[in-house]
Formats: sequence, C-alpha cells, structure tokens
Amino acid sequence: MAMPKIIKAGGGERGQFILREFNDNTVRFVLNYPGILDVDILRKAIKAVVESVDVLHGTFFTEGISAHWKLNENVDESNYFLYVETDGDPVATANSLSLLPVYSEDKVQIHCTLVQSREKSCIVVRMSHLVVDGGDGKYLLHKLAEAYNLIAANGNADALEIKNGSRAPERVYDKVSKEDMKKLQKSSPSSSDVRSFYPYPSEEPGRNRLVLAKLPADVMNAARKKAKGVGASVNDMMIAATYHAYAKMEGVDPAAPMCMNSTMDLRRHCVDGESEGLCNMSGSFMTLLEKGVQQSFAETLAIIAEQTTKVKENPLAGLEGMPIVHALARNVPIGLLLEIMGKVYGTAPVGVTNLGNLKCADFALGGITPNGGIFGGPLKKKPGMQISIISFDGECVLAVAVQCTDEDAAVLQKTLDDMAAEITAYAK
Repeated sequence: MAMPKIIKAGGGERGQFILREFNDNTVRFVLNYPGILDVDILRKAIKAVVESVDVLHGTFFTEGISAHWKLNENVDESNYFLYVETDGDPVATANSLSLLPVYSEDKVQIHCTLVQSREKSCIVVRMSHLVVDGGDGKYLLHKLAEAYNLIAANGNADALEIKNGSRAPERVYDKVSKEDMKKLQKSSPSSSDVRSFYPYPSEEPGRNRLVLAKLPADVMNAARKKAKGVGASVNDMMIAATYHAYAKMEGVDPAAPMCMNSTMDLRRHCVDGESEGLCNMSGSFMTLLEKGVQQSFAETLAIIAEQTTKVKENPLAGLEGMPIVHALARNVPIGLLLEIMGKVYGTAPVGVTNLGNLKCADFALGGITPNGGIFGGPLKKKPGMQISIISFDGECVLAVAVQCTDEDAAVLQKTLDDMAAEITAYAK
C-alpha cells in the first residue's frame, strides 16, 4: 500500500492554525439563485475543484514544532458536498449553514452545500482559512462556477485549471531589497498604540450567529460616485462609516483617539502580482482618528482617504513586521505561539474587510444568474469583532460572524445599521 503524500506546512498555515482558539478558521460565502440548479452537476463541479488542488483534499497535522498536510485520496462525497431541501426560505437556511466551520482535521478543506426550495437555490461554500483568504476565496468561487459550466456544456471539467503551486507567504518578499528587509524586520505592524475594542455588553460567550445589514445598489452607486469625486474609495467610506457607528456606541467616548484595523491583499508584492498557489496572503493596516469623531462624515472620509493613499503609495505597505511574524510561525512551537496569540488577540481592535464589488454574471450557473449573496470571514469569539463586506452588482452586504449573546447581537445589529445609515445619508 502506497504511503500517503505529505506536504510540509509553511509559516502561513501554522500562523493561522493557532488562531483556532479565537475564531473558527473558516472563510464563508453564500450565493442566492432565483431558479433550480442541477444537483448532480454541482456535486461533480465541487469534486473537480477538490481534486484539482493538493491541499484542498488534505488534513492538517501538528506535532510540536513541525506541521504538515497529509493528502487524502478517494475521499467520500459527504466530506465536501451536502444537498438540503426546504419548504421554507433557502436563504435563511443557507445563511445559517454558512456558520458551520471547516476544521483543520477534516479530510477536505472546502465544502459546498446546495439548499433548494421549489423555486430557489442557494450555494454555501466554506473554505479553510489555512488554505485561502478572502481574495483566494473569491478565486475558488469563480473556479466552482467555471467547473459547473464546463460540466454542463461538455459533460466533464477536464479543462479546469486551478493554481496549485507554492503556498509560501514569504513570496511577498521576492521584490524586497536586503536594505528594505532589514527595515521591515525592525518595524512594528502597528502604527499606533491606540486600540478601539468593541464594547460587547455581556461577558457570556453566547452562540454562533450571523448579523447582517444591506445597502441597496442605487445608494451604493451614489455614495461611490460622491466619494470618488473627493478622491476616496468605497473601502475608505466603509472605514469612515465604522468609525462613526462606533462613536455612537454606549460607553464609547467620541472625542477619544480611535483606531481601526483593515485588511489588504499582499499579492501585490509578488513578482507577478499573484501567488503561485492558494494561500492566505492578507495583511493589515491601521487608520487612526487622533481626536475621535467630532467632525462630519465627509471630514472623516477625507482623513481616512489621506491615510489610505499613503498606504497605497508605500511599496512595502502591509509588510511591516511580517518577516518577524513569519519567522515566529515557522520556528516557535505551536503551544508557545498559542500563548503569545492569546495576548495579541485580547488587544485586537475592531476590524474591517472589504472584498469589493462582484459581478453576478460571473457566477451564472447553467444560465441562472445569482441575485445576491454574502461573505463572512472567520467567526470571531469575543472580544474580537470583524466586519466583512462584499457587494454583488452594487448591492452591499455588511456581515459579522461571531459567537455572542442575544444582547450582544442586538448591539452589533445597531452598529451595522448605523453604518448603513451613515452611507445612505452621505449618498444624498
């Protein structure tokens, strides 16, 4: 009997693995379709995706300092696909099922669920954050759609190609000079000692849930156009809205310094602007309001736009301190890393992740085009709070995947509603 193939884990998945105590290490998407999709074709499509990439049919193992992937052959369909019929609203069922995690010990690191009523379909795709970030999550969604349409047209997905090369996060340093590398090793990933924690009203852990708010496409289009006119992006607008919603919270001093954490795609630093294989290449950057929120939304937006412009113009943006992080993840025992991360997680500020605007037509399956969906990052445990943002044909969805109580969820809902209200008012 042949020995199972082993792939040594790098600093990326080792570093992400230790966060499992604080979030569920899962990236999740839901796509809503106004029609009935073919169950067998979708089943074959996700199978083609799973079989196309080594690590997608792998199980993550840790042994002291070392960590590796064991590749699994001939995995059962139940490991990557589920079909659910419902007499109710498939969207509600799909959103609920999206909260299920992908575990590192699973045999497959991506899972697709099809939820159908008699008239509608919803696809839930959950992926391991050890394998992908939001950017590569979108990439795999496109590949799943491509596989489905290949099978629908040709009976097979033999022409499907998915990147399956190096997953090393250190590729982001390929263009960095020795002098700049020394600077990065001395730099701190944070530009501020200010930390803006989300003031959850209760201490109990509660249960897993998804808190959502939506902004119609016409509102987003008007707000986007107005922001663009003053040199600001949609992401700048979302950060500004987060600040203003946060400043309205009970127990928050609106005049005190505030800091928010935002994610950015580090693939821009790779030689060809793309990673060779699926990986988590998300970095972070901080924005800071030294005097809190005492100004109008437009004035806050201008401050944020100025700060993010400097980030965009910095050729090393997002890499500050990363060589140290990667070195620690590669060489420090996971038990010790977990202890270190526990202290770091307890000081993490409110975060914002925006995957941008996706075209629904790009995810049409057999001629049926989705009419919306959601994106959710890893489900956080308190005190962490991350707002995941995505738009489909302009309609924007704000989501928080979190373990919390009913009381906490009500406060989170108000935060997202306040964000939507700020943007709606700005768009007028």
